[in-house]
Amino acid sequence: MGRTILCPHCKSALNEDILKQRNSENICLVCGGSLLMESSAEIPKETTKWYYYNGAGGILTTTLYDDEEPFYTFDAVDMQDAERQLKEVLPDSPLVNDSSPEKVVCPRCRSTEIQLVPRKFSFLTGFATNKFDRMCVRCKKKF
Repeated sequence: MGRTILCPHCKSALNEDILKQRNSENICLVCGGSLLMESSAEIPKETTKWYYYNGAGGILTTTLYDDEEPFYTFDAVDMQDAERQLKEVLPDSPLVNDSSPEKVVCPRCRSTEIQLVPRKFSFLTGFATNKFDRMCVRCKKKF
């Protein structure tokens, strides 16, 4: 009488003699999984997502529509990883280049603490003016 083999996937007990008769010594008859015990445990792979970059809109997204053809496709862990890969492939991309406008600075003290204040009105210029002046919070200079 042969030994009993336990399937690691479905936990069913199988007789070794029956497996030899069916020429499936390494395959479970119930679930079809491998009966070989692997020496190394499976290392959980990081969950990856596909990110698509279409150059026209400059958007990095996870959805791809049927009528679109992406310029680049990235297999990345998160959005920052996809942006890093995009920077390597296409360094002059509008998504990677931060073209934010420069901050307004005070011409006198170079402070960036600026406040918008409404202009005062007079009888000569009109009662309601809709203009604003910038004023530095530190040195109180209007510009």
